[in-house]
Amino acid sequence: MIYIYSGNDNKNKISSIKKKFSKNEILFLSLLESTPEVVFDYVQSMNLFGISKAIVVENFLASQNLSVGDLSMLQKSETPFIFLEDKMLAADEKKYKKYAEDIEKFEVKEIKSASAFNVFDITDAFASRDKIGAWSLYLSAIQNEAQPEAISGILFWKIKTMMMTGSKNFSKENLKQMSSSLVDIYHLSHVGEIDMKIGLEQFILKSLS
Repeated sequence: MIYIYSGNDNKNKISSIKKKFSKNEILFLSLLESTPEVVFDYVQSMNLFGISKAIVVENFLASQNLSVGDLSMLQKSETPFIFLEDKMLAADEKKYKKYAEDIEKFEVKEIKSASAFNVFDITDAFASRDKIGAWSLYLSAIQNEAQPEAISGILFWKIKTMMMTGSKNFSKENLKQMSSSLVDIYHLSHVGEIDMKIGLEQFILKSLS
């Protein structure tokens, strides 16, 4: 099954997903994981223990030239695939219309500037172990041109604070591992081995799983 949510309003996209797929286990694929091989592996995979997954993929359709066979395979799958696209041209919408269960647009006229965006909201969601909230806020921050290095620094500060004061959602060992992972991401990005934006997104998704 194919669902397409386009537009710049990530907050309402995520809200709609949570509401519509509340009975599913929602799985978010990071930008690095959003490859045809990974996506189509989920088409073939079976749901275990009666738990149905809903796969959320960011800007996949815009970056891939899917064949009629690919789209038919996704359409016939019992697993819902939710494609979040920043933009969708009318011609593309027409192309996907016959394969998709639903196509919705989520647009906001006024985008907050990077300086107005409160990145501390991300740390609050992270500390609460709100995976969907933290991921959604991270995407919005990046869309509003917030620097991933700044977000990483604030997350590092929050993790260090929880290590000192304690946390009901994370063990001290978890926090130490996350702190080390953030340092690794920072250094690897600065020697060109990884993309900071993608590495930080993966960190948020994996840490809150």
